[in-house]
Amino acid sequence: MKLHILGSGTCVPNNRRGSSGYALELSKSTILLDCGNGTTWKLGMVGVDYLKVDHIFITHFHPDHTADLIPFLFATKYPHPKKFREKPLVIWGPKGFIDLYSSLKTAYHDWIAPDMLTVKEINEEPVRLDDFVLTARDTFHTENSIAYRIESDGKSLVYSGDTGYTETLIELAKDTDLLLIECSFPDELKFNTHLTPSEVGKIGSVSRAKKIILTHLYADCDEIDIISQVGKYVDVDVILAEDLMEIDI
Repeated sequence: MKLHILGSGTCVPNNRRGSSGYALELSKSTILLDCGNGTTWKLGMVGVDYLKVDHIFITHFHPDHTADLIPFLFATKYPHPKKFREKPLVIWGPKGFIDLYSSLKTAYHDWIAPDMLTVKEINEEPVRLDDFVLTARDTFHTENSIAYRIESDGKSLVYSGDTGYTETLIELAKDTDLLLIECSFPDELKFNTHLTPSEVGKIGSVSRAKKIILTHLYADCDEIDIISQVGKYVDVDVILAEDLMEIDI
């Protein structure tokens, strides 16, 4: 597995961090986790051909996690004349995602309906695909927000999406090789539907995650040492996500 951080920030403009988006390269498949604004053009910056993405997994419907679906699909529908998509694209999301896509099509018509596209909603049953198994669980953020666990070739990654503290995420992240987890605010600015460093540390400790990457960072988190705060609870590598960072799993 190779993870590319495309956007480590939030909905708030930040010259250091774009909105949520992550590319995961497996032995056969290329996956996007969320598709916030700027995701499509950053794929080229990390050497990933957007026309070779096999699956996109959306965690919830906030614009900073979904806005770049429009340019991604538009570019897929109308690529450069010498390039075209050669394999299917499947976009997955929580309950209500098909309605969301239908609403986008109402506004953008067939401009965002490329050939070989399938849109699906995911439930809690594991999905076995070409070279990976995907499991989704509900999170504490919106009424239909979810987190994902991806297992492939003996390795695993868990992506929290946006969430507050929840035992469900701990169970999903048990013994994962990499926990890619939101850490939106310092402890003193706690929001119920987002995580703080101490909560991330507790989740990492109980789940026994082997490595932790902190992401979905508001500017407040760049002004303090959140790595040390998380590190009080765990004895594993804790990494601060940066846009265009690459991690081998």
